[in-house]
Amino acid sequence: MDQFQIALAQLEPKLFDKAHNLAKAEHALRLASSNGAAAVVFPELYLTGYSLGARAVELAEFPDGPSASRVAEMARSYHIAVLMGYAERSPDGQGAFDAILVADAQGRIAGSYHKLHLFQAEAGWFLPGDQPQVVDFGLGPTGLLICYDLEFPEAVRELALRGARWAATCTGNMVPNQHLQEIFVQSRAAENHLWVAVANRVGREGDLQFFGGSAVADPWGKLTAQADDTESVFWTEIDLGRAEAARHNTDYLADRRPELYGTRPI
Repeated sequence: MDQFQIALAQLEPKLFDKAHNLAKAEHALRLASSNGAAAVVFPELYLTGYSLGARAVELAEFPDGPSASRVAEMARSYHIAVLMGYAERSPDGQGAFDAILVADAQGRIAGSYHKLHLFQAEAGWFLPGDQPQVVDFGLGPTGLLICYDLEFPEAVRELALRGARWAATCTGNMVPNQHLQEIFVQSRAAENHLWVAVANRVGREGDLQFFGGSAVADPWGKLTAQADDTESVFWTEIDLGRAEAARHNTDYLADRRPELYGTRPI
């Protein structure tokens, strides 16, 4: 499927309250499905809220845990794919990852992704991921990113080289970084000829103010949709075929010279 709609769920989760957040997610899924969206992208750590601190492992779940089962059930009921930020328990049960859970429109868990680049305090709460992830859940090969990952050109370039045709980013971006989010969603799209979608959250947690601004950029780096700083669920069309047209202008992937890009001392 080269043309489809995605929805971005720019919501404010309630810290530590999975039941509340899942109920809110179901409303978003119902709304998005009724308006023809094929997938919904939620913010980073939407299931639990962001500031987990010492409770990260306690609130984390395995990919087949009760919350994942509920997400899969909702995906099946509304026939819509779901990409939701959550805390995932490490296989040994002793740690947690800042992760994305992916459920396809048939209600199957299609995979999960662990955030590669941990931001400041997150490194004290979570284990870092070690594998870029491209998942195909029915909407073409989809690269997965979480918030700070988008700020590293290498991370998105690796997804493009692995065959991703669009990138979904679950984000918890805070004031005063509004301008950075807008820059990165456009630049990563343009330099890799990918659609890039960012679902950021809103609201406050303690001293943290999340600013929203969820957006989608096309393979030329042009914004095709962007939200304000309030709660919303909105949708936009993705046309994967437009990447080919963008490459006719400048094919960055083909014109690279990786033999020149060896590691150098900083």
